[in-house]
Amino acid sequence: MSLDSLPPRPLTVPEGRALHRSESFRMAAPASASSKRGRDTRLVSALVLVTGDTVYGVGYDVEQEGWQTVFRESYGTVGEADDLAAEANDDLREWVGHREESFGEVEEGIEATEEESERARLLFEQYDELADEGQ
Repeated sequence: MSLDSLPPRPLTVPEGRALHRSESFRMAAPASASSKRGRDTRLVSALVLVTGDTVYGVGYDVEQEGWQTVFRESYGTVGEADDLAAEANDDLREWVGHREESFGEVEEGIEATEEESERARLLFEQYDELADEGQ
């Protein structure tokens, strides 16, 4: 799989869904999506991608302004693919810097950390710049 098949920016949720429905992947699932106040768009910056024999975890690096492979493992059975997809998801969430919270904390309205908010700001900034250029 080549990262060149991904646009040089974070994906929108509909673009992520289109990848999932494409014949290029058995599965494409977001591991991280960011939102911004006042915007309806959510940006996907980390994806678990499953091909015919390999599970990938790819993340959009805001500093490098491009996608990078965070996780890559071959599999032989569907069960192995499922286990590796869960592992890729965990690795991506750690790579992005997500905090682990309980449902109770989320229900009480935990705010995103400053680091997570800065990442979202940079993602939207880079997305807007490249989207304006038609990419």
